[in-house]
Amino acid sequence: MLKLLDVTKRLEHKCHKFADSKKCPNELKSYYFKELPSASSLLKDLEIISLDFETTGINPKEDYILSMGGISIVKGVIDFQTSFHYYVNNSKYIKKDSAVINQITPEQLQQGKDPKVAIKDLLDKISGKVVLVHCQFIETNFIKQALNLKPRAPLPFIVLDTMNIERKLTEHSSGKQDLRLSAIRQKRGLPEYDAHNALVDSLATAEVFLSQLKDVYGNKPKYLSQVYKRSH
Repeated sequence: MLKLLDVTKRLEHKCHKFADSKKCPNELKSYYFKELPSASSLLKDLEIISLDFETTGINPKEDYILSMGGISIVKGVIDFQTSFHYYVNNSKYIKKDSAVINQITPEQLQQGKDPKVAIKDLLDKISGKVVLVHCQFIETNFIKQALNLKPRAPLPFIVLDTMNIERKLTEHSSGKQDLRLSAIRQKRGLPEYDAHNALVDSLATAEVFLSQLKDVYGNKPKYLSQVYKRSH
């Protein structure tokens, strides 16, 4: 239990060590020195930022972020006043296939934020916080790509992952489990949303997360350490 409770402190130590190294760009150091929430924190006392990206593909080494969207869970409730969504001006990298899927046009991207500004604005929102995603490989590695960080570099926030939570909830079920966000929502009786919009998908992820917490913990207190363990 002690090892579990120390998980955020270990991440914080890694972040501070990285910030003190030559591997950390000077403009990122302040983000890495931010204090992280304690693993013993109750979730209801934390702001949890549900985050989603639309990208040109799923390979962070050769693809790019097209839009970012997010919304926060505050005191156990989705707070719509915290929502944000913006396009990222990576129009020169847009692919025909991704344009068909996410319906983001070069014209929309050209009106979007400069990629360096976009990632800085995002770090301003999420560093030192708890970030919720569906399939952490996507968001975490695209953030590292945008920051020109190595794959093994830490990130200055705590990640919870609804895909991993669902995988562990269904690991003893018979047959292959469909872990797509839309499939999980359908199984849980949540309404169907239009996919491939970063803000809508971040809302969909937040709703799944609250449903998962209800399944696992009911009305019992929910601690960050417990949910982190289910996410990794």
